[in-house]
Amino acid sequence: MSATTLRSASMPPMNAPNRTGAADRIQGASLMLLAAAITMLIWSGRYLSYVTPRSIPYLVVAVAALAVFAVAAWCGVFHCTMATLYRTLLVVIAPMLLMVLPLDAGSGTMGGTNRAIAISTTATSEPAGLSHAAKTITIADDDFGAWFDRIDHDPGRYAGYTVIVTGFVSIDSSMAPHQFGADRMLMTCCVLDMTGFGFAVQTNEAALPRENSWVTVRGTVARGRIGTADHGYDGIVLTATSITPSDTAPSGYFYRS
Repeated sequence: MSATTLRSASMPPMNAPNRTGAADRIQGASLMLLAAAITMLIWSGRYLSYVTPRSIPYLVVAVAALAVFAVAAWCGVFHCTMATLYRTLLVVIAPMLLMVLPLDAGSGTMGGTNRAIAISTTATSEPAGLSHAAKTITIADDDFGAWFDRIDHDPGRYAGYTVIVTGFVSIDSSMAPHQFGADRMLMTCCVLDMTGFGFAVQTNEAALPRENSWVTVRGTVARGRIGTADHGYDGIVLTATSITPSDTAPSGYFYRS
């Protein structure tokens, strides 16, 4: 067999069809658009509405991986058809819509979910607002999480102190009839696990404040029963001396750094 024959046998025919089709181009473009959307989410800071700042490295890796997959798809490495393209588009379009459409903050209890406030787990100094002489703790809006953790972890140190704090009213069946939570929002990982946390408030008033309204509570730190005698637990309670509506809602949510 001649060299010419061997060469012609190993080479594909000149009119061989290109494996890359329109579906591959669309798939690659859609993946690149998703990578661009996540990049814009990070750059604008809107990612804080969905995840905590600790998730930034994972988002960067996701963008890089999507970019690689987009180039590979564009070149026909994965080779999809128009019949199977809808699966990719469904997976890509849904998260893109969530990123592009404005997030509804609801009734205001979210307090501006695009601002994250770190609660340091290694801080040794006390946050601002403490007066040992007057035995008062005036909690600034951004120090809510730090002070809650400090009082919760060392209740004996602050027993008898008067606390002034602003939070939204949380009422649930686990509390006694004259108790409510003065809460803020806490995100552990992503928006799906965002939940309220804060101080249990004991009041002698006949009617509790309206649920989800913002109030400023002045109360004394004490050990007490959260819930009823039969269904409850012992914990830290603020025995309220005054509860007043708050003119403004504090912004931001908390996360533990």
